[in-house]
Amino acid sequence: IVLHKDEDVTSAIHAYLMDKKWKAGVIVSAVGSIYDVTVGNPGSYEMPPKMLQTTINEPCEIVSFMGEITRKCDAPAGLPCQVTNTPSDYIVHVHMTCSHGENATVTGGGFRKATVLRAVNVYVLEVEDENELC
Repeated sequence: IVLHKDEDVTSAIHAYLMDKKWKAGVIVSAVGSIYDVTVGNPGSYEMPPKMLQTTINEPCEIVSFMGEITRKCDAPAGLPCQVTNTPSDYIVHVHMTCSHGENATVTGGGFRKATVLRAVNVYVLEVEDENELC
């Protein structure tokens, strides 16, 4: 998936998935620069855990970016609406790290949002599964 300056990363991934009829997919990696990045990490041991969010308001380089693409109809019941309320028929679950700042600090967690600084390429693969659940 080729993303361009100022594109919303999440919206671009869902736009790519709109016409797909995949059973599942995997996000292998991404390369590029981003800004206005938000990641989440668990902040408690209870289930579901309280989620802490970190936002980085400066240019970043993607260090790692990997995840899974699941059809909504295959997702476990009871997922929060912010996970299931997506424009495509898929739930995109990504973990990422990015470096930023003068000392190249690395921040990571569950991907929430980012905007493309210059360009980003996201590498995805379709997962073919013999078990048709939907």
